[in-house]
Amino acid sequence: MTLRSRIKGAAIGAYVGGPGRALRRAVSDVRRVVRGEARGVDFYHDATDPWSYLTVQAVERLAAKYPVEWRFHAIGAPASDVVAFPKERMAHALRDARELSAYWDVEFPASGRALDALNARWISSVLIRERPFHDQVRAAIVLGEAGWRNDTAELQKRVGEWGHEGHLAVAPALSDAYTKLREAGHYQGAMLSYAGEWFWGLDRIVHLEARLSADTGVPVGTGVLARRPDAARPPERLVAGDGPIQVEMWLSFRSPYSYLALDRMAALARELPIELVLRPILPMVERGVPAPRVKKLYIVEDARREAERLGIPFGTLADPLGKGVEHCLAIAKLAIERGQGLDFARSALQGIWSEARDVADHGDLRAVVERAGLGWEDARTALAPENEAAWRAWVANNAADLVTIGLWGVPSFRVGDLVLWGQDRIEILEDRLRRHLAARAAG
Repeated sequence: MTLRSRIKGAAIGAYVGGPGRALRRAVSDVRRVVRGEARGVDFYHDATDPWSYLTVQAVERLAAKYPVEWRFHAIGAPASDVVAFPKERMAHALRDARELSAYWDVEFPASGRALDALNARWISSVLIRERPFHDQVRAAIVLGEAGWRNDTAELQKRVGEWGHEGHLAVAPALSDAYTKLREAGHYQGAMLSYAGEWFWGLDRIVHLEARLSADTGVPVGTGVLARRPDAARPPERLVAGDGPIQVEMWLSFRSPYSYLALDRMAALARELPIELVLRPILPMVERGVPAPRVKKLYIVEDARREAERLGIPFGTLADPLGKGVEHCLAIAKLAIERGQGLDFARSALQGIWSEARDVADHGDLRAVVERAGLGWEDARTALAPENEAAWRAWVANNAADLVTIGLWGVPSFRVGDLVLWGQDRIEILEDRLRRHLAARAAG
């Protein structure tokens, strides 16, 4: 391992580890005292964001259950430095919101589409007005319900009931609130902050609820989010035929979420009749997708938290950006062609994210190659300059196919027409696969 890689990995490990977490919580408490605030939860709501609408429904339940101070912030849409493809992001958010509401006990209209700009401004004109937290949350839910159903008449009625500020005040208020969010350490809506820790969307409610329960003494019990009953999710066909179900998985060796997802997908492939097809791609930063520091820090901290929940070793890492990623991609092509792609990807990701293996270095690279059952000499051949054009074309084709399904990040999955993004969606993927198998068995 190079000295630079060792130092960088150690710094990131310290940031996501216990000392880093303790420091961030202490800093948060100091800032809170300076502002004269009680320890509480800050919720950042973007009225144009489907994930914010889903999350505010869970937030209302949390606030009714846990006696801490709650603060509501109506913010604008995320800045361009964190969202490179706003149109594609919205299309995915709508699709994802429908999947989430079909699985969890939150509501989103099946016909929901992006909010009309004027309707979005009307909703925000209500939410920038000062009112008690519980009223603000209720307003966000009621207005969102009409807005996402594109029921303009109902929305106007609700706006009149709640009262609103002038439209000229909306853009400055949302922009100012978004700036304060960035200054506080985050970058998008559906976000909650508590005691120096950030929690995004429905996916992280479980972590926030655990913290609130520990601090207030209120038992979690069944939690504020529940899976819909099986009867509400009937069997369905995902693909035709009765053979193995092909599940495509796009991944990156620089993605901690790909690491967390791969072992879970391997376990699923051992249990269910699925064929896992790996589609490795370059990291987003090497595909021109921006990732500012605030986003990078949240991702690695969030991945650490998820790794702890899942019982996956994480945090002793070496950033593979550059040569390390290129080595892994070149060898992955060979490994997949030989039917050993899953073994190699798991070995390499484990080495990068939990063993601080510097895969740019041939010594560490050889260790992960041979652990996967591949010969080192064959791997060296895959790394030869004359093979570079072939693996780069293969990787570029994988990335192009990801774009065709409306996504750009990893891990992403496709089964027939079902498209999901994120290791958080594996639970939904498994549910849909089991429902498919039940439909197939029933004929």
